[in-house]
Amino acid sequence: MAGKRKFELAWIGDKEETDFESIQISAEDLVACQGEIGDFKLICNKENQPEEINVANIIINLPYQEEPVLEKADSLFSDDYDINEDKPVIILQDYPELSAAVISQAGLEKALEIKDNYPDKEVYYLYQAMRFIEDNDRLYERARESEIIFLKFDLGQLKIIEEEIIHYNREDIDLKLNGNILAAPELKPAKETERIARIFNLADGYKEYLQLDNIYLQPTLSGKRGVYLLKGSRGPTALTYFEEELDFTLNEVSKNLAGVTEIDKYDREVDDQKCILCYTCYRVCPHGAIQRDDELNSMKVMDLACQGCNLCLSRCPTNAIQIEDDYLKIEGENEQDPILIICENSAEIAAEKYNSMVGKDPLESYQKIEVPCVSTVERGQIFEILSKYSSDIMILGCVSEACKHLTGHDRCQQVVERIKEDLEKLEIEQDRVHYERLSPRMAADLGAFLADWKEALKQ
Repeated sequence: MAGKRKFELAWIGDKEETDFESIQISAEDLVACQGEIGDFKLICNKENQPEEINVANIIINLPYQEEPVLEKADSLFSDDYDINEDKPVIILQDYPELSAAVISQAGLEKALEIKDNYPDKEVYYLYQAMRFIEDNDRLYERARESEIIFLKFDLGQLKIIEEEIIHYNREDIDLKLNGNILAAPELKPAKETERIARIFNLADGYKEYLQLDNIYLQPTLSGKRGVYLLKGSRGPTALTYFEEELDFTLNEVSKNLAGVTEIDKYDREVDDQKCILCYTCYRVCPHGAIQRDDELNSMKVMDLACQGCNLCLSRCPTNAIQIEDDYLKIEGENEQDPILIICENSAEIAAEKYNSMVGKDPLESYQKIEVPCVSTVERGQIFEILSKYSSDIMILGCVSEACKHLTGHDRCQQVVERIKEDLEKLEIEQDRVHYERLSPRMAADLGAFLADWKEALKQ
């Protein structure tokens, strides 16, 4: 296989059938990733793989690790299980934690399979919550008609005795069940997940999976453009809607192949004379947009990967990363109008929704600065605005669940708190600078909030 060949898609882990020119790479063989969306370079160490593989898009599709919840129980997912004809069969779901909806489906199918093969056998189904997706409701009705016994339990109502006897105690029911147990396993990330996260510079997510619980990164987007997460890379919930999420991801790959443009319009340059290669910018970037430039012996910002959060600027210890001078340019000329610094992913979207609802722009009577993330706001910039304008400043950031840049809302709040401390020392009114959070869905709240704020400023 020629080392210079470029693929449209690389699968890290399991490979699905697609029409793309793709290649499969095991997680164990991957050593490094360089480049950005459309032009990734994967470094491998396997003899029958090229040492360098050029790809446009990457899907990380690692399997789950199954960890038994009971030592003497068979896995609910296993086709190889023993049935003792003298004992009942016990399907155990949601122990010790609630299972994904797809596990309810697997449990119902297994219970019906056993009942079909052993019509006279008692089958008990223990669960905390029955999740209904696709045909689960039909399976549930069939199971009840087949006289499968469903026992719902809450925490404290079920105990395991010597790994093979289940004590079920609920209200007036007290049962000790000793039988063939098929239990839903606990699903955990693949052993290579942590190393893959380091290779792609991805943030750790829920229980060490790669997907953070963030609405902007759903369903399969990672923080790094062109890198997608499926199945055991993303978490147990990814099992439930795998086909839909696969279709979404492949559609995103198709759009990328048709052309990719920069997300943020401002260029960020690294001064190679100031850069000390401390890798701080590389570590803090939530989008994997920083890498080393071997020719200049400094770090560099990749334009297509950059999503404009500016964490690299704010954390660089030598101020080696710079952005264009007019970045925080105020739209408006009236020094008396209040100034809004708004996140384009929350307040800006909410304002557009408000305008479409009532036919009025809630931001029209304000001087406005749009930023890709409020984490870009610096103390020095705020004091420069305060020195030029007599207006109050309101910074509108995201709620934590809606922050596209993951931690920008927290950083901005810390910056505002420090600004208020500085204003107090200078004996300047602290309330000249305000900070609030909202989501892009809070259109009505935005209109009402700004009206109240402006009215308060008049008093």
